[in-house]
Amino acid sequence: MVVGNVENQRLGAAVPALSSEVIEAALYRAAEGEPAAQATAYILTEEGSFVRRPDLYAVCLDWSDDGRYAAVRWDVLRDIVTAEDSAYSEGPLRTLLLLCCALHDDGPAPLTRLGELDTAQARIAARGMHIATGKLSLAEALGQGAA
Repeated sequence: MVVGNVENQRLGAAVPALSSEVIEAALYRAAEGEPAAQATAYILTEEGSFVRRPDLYAVCLDWSDDGRYAAVRWDVLRDIVTAEDSAYSEGPLRTLLLLCCALHDDGPAPLTRLGELDTAQARIAARGMHIATGKLSLAEALGQGAA
């Protein structure tokens, strides 16, 4: 699932704006059956910033040829968030994005920064971690009952 050259996209290649619902559905389809992927899809979509920021999703998502599935390029997302000149150098969005990266790649997690999260963000992060451990199904987290 390749979108194109990441460097060209960083340099401002035109990327069409997508609805958050399209991105959300594609992330959930790609995550089906994988608790860690479901957890990160849940955190990214429920918090909402990732799916509303073309500067992130245009560079960080790999799409299937039919456009039904999207997977996050975790190494690219981590590089963007941790870059010296990152627009995400501080704050709760950085914390959530790095938490998602860690749930995927076992890299460093910003656990000491969880206090930056407001109550809603903390609830989303906690549910995401419960999904990753298998203690909560994605359907339950989304309020759709047991899967």
